[in-house]
Amino acid sequence: MNKYFKYLLIAMLFIGFSCEDENGVGTSSDYVTFEADALAFQVNANSTDQKDIMVYTGNKTGSDRTFNVMVSDDSNLTASYSVPSSVTIPANSNVGVLTVSVTDDDTLGFDAQSLIIEFEDGTGTSISGPITLNVAELCPGSIVQFRLTLDTWPDETTWEIYDLSGTPTVIASGGPYNNPADDFAQLVFEYCLLPGNYGVVVYDSYGDGGPTFSVTSSSGVLVADTTVGGSQASATFTIN
Repeated sequence: MNKYFKYLLIAMLFIGFSCEDENGVGTSSDYVTFEADALAFQVNANSTDQKDIMVYTGNKTGSDRTFNVMVSDDSNLTASYSVPSSVTIPANSNVGVLTVSVTDDDTLGFDAQSLIIEFEDGTGTSISGPITLNVAELCPGSIVQFRLTLDTWPDETTWEIYDLSGTPTVIASGGPYNNPADDFAQLVFEYCLLPGNYGVVVYDSYGDGGPTFSVTSSSGVLVADTTVGGSQASATFTIN
């Protein structure tokens, strides 16, 4: 009976060491992995910011170890970025740092874009899946959406958004639009607004009205759907 128990125990140990976990990293200590599957990365407006990604191995060795990384073709980040081609785990440690930088430009907005980084094959070590950086411009206030639906004469439509916290100041504007290419187009514009009072005016140069607009934020509807009934329509809203 003891002999059979010994064989059973050996078989169980063999199965345990040969299986892999759900992330594809073996239960052996010889593996390398990113700190998470996904991380948020918010970049300050008109600046270049860095994000440190922690990289872990399952063991320590007496010499430095270098693992090659690459950016996946599935990434859709359009802003300029820099990703090192490798990450080094120092000797007698199992922690390394991969530092990624992203520069805010006109293509980076408040909706996150993905930068997907993965280990290259052929390291001789079990490797984890990729990490996705969800990159967006940092908004220190509230993200506001101005929605505008044009009518059959888009070349008659213009609009302005004002900061009313002091002397009224135009902070955004648009139009006129192309006729007939933009007939009945539904346009969405996003702005980062600090706490204060704001106003929006939509104009119809012919004076027969038609365009519809609204303003929303994560806190709810700031300006309900409003249709221009003549030469213009306006509304005010407050960001707390």
